[in-house]
Amino acid sequence: MGEEIFLSHPVDGKEFSMSEPHVGWTMEQRAAVKRYVQIAAVFIVLGVVFSVFLITSGNSGGWALLGIVGCISVVGYFFIQRGKNGRA
Repeated sequence: MGEEIFLSHPVDGKEFSMSEPHVGWTMEQRAAVKRYVQIAAVFIVLGVVFSVFLITSGNSGGWALLGIVGCISVVGYFFIQRGKNGRA
């Protein structure tokens, strides 16, 4: 499970790892997506913390915020999985 398979690219002979999904993006695009996902994760954590604070203080808006954050997280997860699998 910890082994990586390295194959040579048929055109330029460079090796790439099969352990990471290859969706045809440049390294810059993958780095940008990683940065955006990290920023989104920070906002998700802040949203969950704030919604828990609202729920414990008796505000019913906390449940709505928690639901919105949950829906956005689920949609983002499936969007990323779709990109990794390469489906259009």
